[in-house]
Amino acid sequence: MNILNICDSAQWDIVSYQALHTAAYLSKMGHNTAVLCPGKSRLFSECRKQKIKADPLSLAARFGFFKSGGWDIVHFYNPSLLNPLFMRKAGAASRTFVTQVKLGNQIYFRRLAALEPYIDRYIGTCNSVREEFSRAGADPRKTFLVPPCINIGRWESAMLIKPAIFHRRPYRVGTVSMDRSLKEQELFLRMAKEVLQVFPETHFMVVGLKDDRIRDIARALGISHKVDVLWDRTDVPEIMAMMHIFVKTSRREGMSMSLMEAQASGVACVVPRRRGLGDFIEHERNGVVVEPDSASSCALAVIHLISNPQICHSMSKAAFDYVRDNMSLPVVGNLLERLYQDALA
Repeated sequence: MNILNICDSAQWDIVSYQALHTAAYLSKMGHNTAVLCPGKSRLFSECRKQKIKADPLSLAARFGFFKSGGWDIVHFYNPSLLNPLFMRKAGAASRTFVTQVKLGNQIYFRRLAALEPYIDRYIGTCNSVREEFSRAGADPRKTFLVPPCINIGRWESAMLIKPAIFHRRPYRVGTVSMDRSLKEQELFLRMAKEVLQVFPETHFMVVGLKDDRIRDIARALGISHKVDVLWDRTDVPEIMAMMHIFVKTSRREGMSMSLMEAQASGVACVVPRRRGLGDFIEHERNGVVVEPDSASSCALAVIHLISNPQICHSMSKAAFDYVRDNMSLPVVGNLLERLYQDALA
């Protein structure tokens, strides 16, 4: 098959990650794949590194001056520019797919549903997104669930050392956040203070946004000596390998790449009860779901896991198994390949 993935965002996030790795996997399976994306984006450069054909998404293409190029499948990933002419031209000689990773407002989903004459398959990466498609009026016969993929090979080495890690004290509890308002980081640090009142030897890590105010918040809470602020890192697999517990303090709904990476690394995860984040968490089996925006709720969950190392380890193993069996690249890639074949048939 000839497969073109289109990602019109310049951000390097969970969406561009899907466009890159599904193209790479299907290329290895013998298909002719390419990616159309902004020319100055990290996705464009990553495609070149992995020897995936990449073409810059021009302004003309965004406004509908798009040449199909003989593609069997044209797959849009979270299209931010919903141009009917673009969709119509893409679908004139190809089967068109739209994968929606992020949760948006109802107006966005209704606009996607209105483009149904030009779209062969709607793909939701979690049940919450699939429900939004249905609520917006998309044909349920065209709507499918395909989990987001992760290239698990980079992370499973962290899982291999987890049996030894869970016998070590003190426990390390971490988070990853790029929240510029710092409310997510502040919530994590307030949770950390409550945990330290019970387990004063515990260490904490804040990874992500580079902002000295995070250290200021830790100092104001009197816990800066127990918190490592690591900024944005390229060695996240190594950092995940050191963690016992990952706490996501997200204030927004939607999937999280860092949560997937933590699960793939065999880290026990605590997440708020928000759509998208909790879609792949079975409470107290492969993670713990807590009340959103509640430092105390997060702290109680972390204290419970530290108090019960065997439960913590069992949960981390279940998290890894779930990602491997449902979200690993071969599983997702083979599922997409089957959907492409069915659409062409």
